[in-house]
Amino acid sequence: MPFTVDPQPGEELYLLKEFRGSHGHVFAMAVSNQAVYLPSQKMTLKSDSWYFKRIPLSEVLEVGVAKQKSIYIYLLSLVMIISALLMIYLMMAPVLRGEPGRVSGWPLAILVAGLVVPFIARGRKVLSVKMRKGRYKWKPQLAIDRKTREAAAELQREILEACRKASIHNVQTE
Repeated sequence: MPFTVDPQPGEELYLLKEFRGSHGHVFAMAVSNQAVYLPSQKMTLKSDSWYFKRIPLSEVLEVGVAKQKSIYIYLLSLVMIISALLMIYLMMAPVLRGEPGRVSGWPLAILVAGLVVPFIARGRKVLSVKMRKGRYKWKPQLAIDRKTREAAAELQREILEACRKASIHNVQTE
């Protein structure tokens, strides 16, 4: 489903970008000389539930890109590793005692994912739009391949440039 912008009279569109990742990850943003358009989801059961929410520039306080705090990724990784080791133990205990049991590859996959997550999340940046009433944040999906990570970073750079062009006062990068 494409995101569309209906410009107001005298509105000049500086940027209209869309990012579609794997597993239904959708992000799009538009910037004009009068407003910032952020993605929002309708609360319906339709498959076309995404649309642009128009935020006038007078409501936008700042736009920035900041590095994601590593502590959350490390905590997620630690929880995955501990739960995987516990599942491996619980799964293998009956088998090692000579009793019938069932062996699965899922705990090993969760363990490997827990070990890999900190490396693929390294350097991940979060786009933040601070408004008078609320804040919008976009965290790009965790991607193993360099192409997807670079595409998300390039999109964030283009958004910041468009916000500077639109004269949003506080455009920040870390």
